[in-house]
Amino acid sequence: MKVESQAGKFVLSFEDMEPGDDEIVITGKMGLWDAKTHMSLPEFVAILRMTLRPRMIGFLVRALFRGGFRARTQGAE
Repeated sequence: MKVESQAGKFVLSFEDMEPGDDEIVITGKMGLWDAKTHMSLPEFVAILRMTLRPRMIGFLVRALFRGGFRARTQGAE
């Protein structure tokens, strides 16, 4: 995943997701740095709701048929 901000452009990669104390903890890397993201249950539910919108479901179905869920190789755009 790419993140663009005023601080620059970073590659964000996720390595693991686990439940924590009243939150979901996602570990990975942001650029060269190890990163740990803490997501509350309401934030997680909001992401699920956004994913279940008709346009997103259409995108996910098209991606499934195009093989879009295969892991990308490092450096692929």
